[in-house]
Amino acid sequence: MNSWVRRIDLDTFASTVFELVEGAGVVTVGRRDADIIINSPRVSRKQCAFVSDDGRWLVEDATSTGGTFLNGRKVHRQKLVHGDTLWLYDALLVFLEAPPTTGGPEAGLDEDPDDASRVQVWADWLLERGDPLGEHLLSARPTDRALDGLSPLVKDGRLELIWRHGLIHTARLRCINDATYSDVELIARFLSLRVARWTRELTVDLSTWVMPSANRIHQDAAAVLRGLLTGPHLPCLEKLSFGYFAEPLPPSVFLMNMLDRLKNRFPKLTTNPRTLLSAAKTATLEVLHVPLELDFHAPAARDERIPLDSGLWVGSSARGQLRALAPGVHRSGVVESFLVRQQSPQWCLIPLEHGVLLNGRRAVETRLLPGDVIEEPRGTRFRFEVR
Repeated sequence: MNSWVRRIDLDTFASTVFELVEGAGVVTVGRRDADIIINSPRVSRKQCAFVSDDGRWLVEDATSTGGTFLNGRKVHRQKLVHGDTLWLYDALLVFLEAPPTTGGPEAGLDEDPDDASRVQVWADWLLERGDPLGEHLLSARPTDRALDGLSPLVKDGRLELIWRHGLIHTARLRCINDATYSDVELIARFLSLRVARWTRELTVDLSTWVMPSANRIHQDAAAVLRGLLTGPHLPCLEKLSFGYFAEPLPPSVFLMNMLDRLKNRFPKLTTNPRTLLSAAKTATLEVLHVPLELDFHAPAARDERIPLDSGLWVGSSARGQLRALAPGVHRSGVVESFLVRQQSPQWCLIPLEHGVLLNGRRAVETRLLPGDVIEEPRGTRFRFEVR
C-alpha cells in the first residue's frame, strides 16, 4: 500500500511530504543522488532507503558512516509503522500510513477553533477523502493516529496535552531523564501535527535534565524561536513559556530581536516575549489539599507555601502523618514519598514511593515546571510555582 514520509527541517521546522508508492521498490535517502535529499554534511551520500516488501515498508541502512537511527535506536533493517521517526542530524523523517490531507474547511477553524460545528464539518470532509484524522475528530477520546508516533511521550509524561473538540488546546513539552528527543526535535515534531495548529497555550522547557550551560540554552532558544517564526503557524497562540531559569542568562541582542518578532507572528499572544528568558527569584510548593485525617507538618511553610531554597523531602514515619522538611533534617525510619532537589538552575522531582502522581499521571524523574501538581499516595497535593 502507499505510504508517506514527512521531512521536517530542524533549522526552519518546515515540512515536506513525500509519497511512497507501492511497487516503487526502493526510495533512497541521502546527501546526494537520492530520492529524498537531506542537505547536511553529516549525512552520508547514500544514508538509507525505504524498501517495499510484500505490501509493507521497511527502512534499511545503506552502510552509512554514522548509521541510521529509528526512534532513537540504531537499526540496519526494520519494518515501519505509523509515526516511526528517522533522525538524520539536521532533519527528521516521519513515516505515515495515511495521507496528510489538508485544505477544505480546515481554514475556517482559525477564526474559532472552539466551535464544535466547524470541527464537525472538517471531520466529515476528511472522512469523505478516506483520512482517518476525521475519525479522531469525532471520537470522544484522542487517538494515537492523530499524534503521528508521539503517543509514547504522552504516556511517559514528556508531552502533556489538553484537548478540546479533538484539537490540542494546551501543550507542555517537558524534560525528563533519558529523553528520546531533544527539546528542539520535540517541538519540531509537535508543530508538524495537524491537530496542533490551533494550540492556545504552549510551554517548551528549554533546560535539560543535566545542568545546562548558558550557551546550550541560548542555542536551543534560538532554534526554537527560529522554528516558531518560520515553521508551521499557530494562529490562535495566546500564551507561550520557555519554562523557567533560576539564574540570569547572559544578554543576547540576537535573541532579543527574535523575541520582539513574536508579536507580529502571533497577534493573539498575551505573553510579554521579553519575559520568556527572565530568571525566577524564588520557588515554592503550595499546599493545595491535605486529607482531614492526616497529620501534616511543614515547619517552613508560610501562608500554605513551602520555600524550596535548598530542596525538600516529603515522607512519613507513622501511619496517618506526613512531613515536609528540608534535606538536611534527620529522617531516620521515615518512608520517603518524593524529593524536590534544587540543582541550579532547576528544581527536579524524584518520586521514591509507588503512587506519586504528577499532574494526574504516574510521576517519573523530571524537571518541574510552573503549575505542576504533585500528589503523594496519602492524597496530599502540592503545586510548584516560581516567581
